[in-house]
Amino acid sequence: MALFGKKKMDDSFPPAPVQQEEMVQTDDTVRTKLHFSEEWDLTTKEKYVYQFYHRRLPQLKEGQLSITGIKFLEENGELIVEAFIRNTVPQALNLHEVDLIVFDENNQPTAKNRFSLDLLGEIPPFSCTPWRFVFLAEDRLSDAAVSEKWKILFELKNRPEENLDLDPAWEDRLTEDKKTQLEGMLERLPKVGPKEVNIVGVELKFLDNQSLEAVVLIRNGTSQEVQIGQLPLTVEDAAGDIVCQGQFNLPPLKVKPNSAKPWAFVYPAELILKNDADFSSWRIFVKENK
Repeated sequence: MALFGKKKMDDSFPPAPVQQEEMVQTDDTVRTKLHFSEEWDLTTKEKYVYQFYHRRLPQLKEGQLSITGIKFLEENGELIVEAFIRNTVPQALNLHEVDLIVFDENNQPTAKNRFSLDLLGEIPPFSCTPWRFVFLAEDRLSDAAVSEKWKILFELKNRPEENLDLDPAWEDRLTEDKKTQLEGMLERLPKVGPKEVNIVGVELKFLDNQSLEAVVLIRNGTSQEVQIGQLPLTVEDAAGDIVCQGQFNLPPLKVKPNSAKPWAFVYPAELILKNDADFSSWRIFVKENK
């Protein structure tokens, strides 16, 4: 459970060190914007404190879902942890439940539990949202006090193979040969990371009304179901020219953990910018709205 308003956490409590799995900084990293949930009523001073911590964070690669500890408090056997949930996926995500584990300075687990994130609401693309987690006394794995060298991570369990997540409408639409083709494609693709959500193109074709249909696989490598409400997609041809781009509003689209959902996006003829496109090679990608 997340906790609000019951215990105040003083700014002097130990900050988290930069967690090792987030120390990679390359040219393809992205910056995040600080975002506060509407369910958490913060003072101006508290927001300034989170801004301070946010500025100290290293950048992440695009397409990741990550958590970074900020500070903690031990009280009456409970461990109260504040952390940033960081979304560098180019679309908003909804997480319903997460399994979290706290490690001590010797990289030994000291507490773990499953938390509901329904109150957190939608996590915007390229954002960093503070949240509070309470590990009860029965969640503790060790009686030892937590030192300043600690970290909190998503608990990564043995990952199953990536499977197709077919919408009921697609079950009827796809022939057995098409399903086999998509499953074979999944086997050949590089494995999606355990904290990644990405998109890969499958098929591109013009329809009779001159609109362009792009079939893609939306891949969710995380251990949580994600929901996608909007998706800004751009198509480029072999020359690197933009053929079409637009933002699609979705139902929202739910993608199960460790799975890939096929979906089709149709660009109407008026959005086609290049009619003589070379599709000998092409790519479709999510373009961040500036």
